[in-house]
Amino acid sequence: MKDSKGERGVTLVELLVALVLSSILIFVLYKTFIRQHKTYAVQEQVFDLQQNARAMMARMVREIRMAGFGRVAGEHVPGAGYVSRILPVQFKNAGGTVISYPNVLNRDQSSSGLLTIVTAINSPFARLIGTSSRFEITVEPVNYERDRAYFDEKNTNKRYISIDGVESNAITGIEEETVDGKRIFRFTLQHPLEYNYRKDAFYTKDVFVYPVTAVSFQLQSREEPGESSQPIAENIKELTFEYFSTNGEATANDRDIRMIRVTVTATVPPDKADPDFKDNEGRRIRQLASNIQIRNLAFAP
Repeated sequence: MKDSKGERGVTLVELLVALVLSSILIFVLYKTFIRQHKTYAVQEQVFDLQQNARAMMARMVREIRMAGFGRVAGEHVPGAGYVSRILPVQFKNAGGTVISYPNVLNRDQSSSGLLTIVTAINSPFARLIGTSSRFEITVEPVNYERDRAYFDEKNTNKRYISIDGVESNAITGIEEETVDGKRIFRFTLQHPLEYNYRKDAFYTKDVFVYPVTAVSFQLQSREEPGESSQPIAENIKELTFEYFSTNGEATANDRDIRMIRVTVTATVPPDKADPDFKDNEGRRIRQLASNIQIRNLAFAP
């Protein structure tokens, strides 16, 4: 069709064809955008799953590997194996119940699926400044405001210690004094000191005192004596422990455990289920496993 000046215009049919083609192009672009957005969302979801599982696994591997640190397992006695000065240890849980842990590694203690390690894993709470006898040490707090519970004689959960990480002992009495404006404490020990910590040509470094504690791991929780359970990671579906002896064989004896296989399975929360994903009710999962060698029991028979 031409106008009065002889220029050709657009017919209705041509306009409709252009609209249809434009609509198809926009629809294709929209579907491509939606598909790419879904792919990105799935990748982000899987990444979050893997990060949750890795964070949980990294912490458990780091702490479980340190089970028995502080010479908790004790000294090797010919004919008797490793004899500990403090095992079994007894602690009150957050509910006030006293639980006894007989070994460095304790499985299903007080609850099925629970693993509890005994170790001096926390930061030192005191610096050794003197030894008046083999049964008494003098210490000063590293950070009294933070660690005052360790110096409270009424706190029955703070009685097991490791000196310099090379010997363990139990505190039977605490006395406080102020010397030159400093607060110091005298700990009476249940067992005689094994080593001489006097600063001389043979022992020149600072000596620190570490608390021996029990750390329990269960699905989505970590707990120490007297403290409430703390989540390790979110959206963890399963946590399993397998136990092996020195020969790599599965063992039912806690004293024979030298390696632990930890398996963590993470999943997305129900409100983020993907209707296009047919397995596991639309909830994707990721699984990580790690074999943990218990280094502080490596030479125990």
